[in-house]
Amino acid sequence: MERRNVRNDGTRATTDRQERWNTTNVPTFPTFLTFLTFIACSPSGDNAAVKPDWSRVPVSVELRLAQGASGPELVRREVYGQGRTVYLQPRAQISNGDIARVEALKTRIGKGVILQVWYTRSGARKIAEFTRQHIGDSLAVLINSTVVAIPVIQQPIDPGTQTSSDIGVPLEPKEANQLAAAVAKTWPARK
Repeated sequence: MERRNVRNDGTRATTDRQERWNTTNVPTFPTFLTFLTFIACSPSGDNAAVKPDWSRVPVSVELRLAQGASGPELVRREVYGQGRTVYLQPRAQISNGDIARVEALKTRIGKGVILQVWYTRSGARKIAEFTRQHIGDSLAVLINSTVVAIPVIQQPIDPGTQTSSDIGVPLEPKEANQLAAAVAKTWPARK
């Protein structure tokens, strides 16, 4: 005999048969992949109140195109400490594989850190070509999957492999010290 639950509003809630796993409610693979990508690309899953771990090793650095409005395939992200939302390209234009080394410097005002980034040969070519094609566009700087800055590309960045590019990361002094220590462990200083 099938048991039926009836809500106060007269609608049927469930039957015994419906309480078992219903395969018609299983998300399709593209839906599941989209959900998984959203969670994986989220700086803190779905809890924006979780603070990033600036002492995490290895440090990951990414540069992605960013927009102020949502669009197809763009990933919604909060800019750390700014209460601002941006929408990012799903893939990084530059990531750790394009970076030869990074050094962290203290800022003159004592807040934040400046990351000096040296690129690999292929990374230097990618950043030069990419920035040449996107002058006037916003570029998201992600550290450990957290958006920390959104500068506008003013001119092509073409440092080659011998010169660094400087990335300002606005953090509180304690956070800046943690990130600097993690950068030093991820990319030990050359001797």
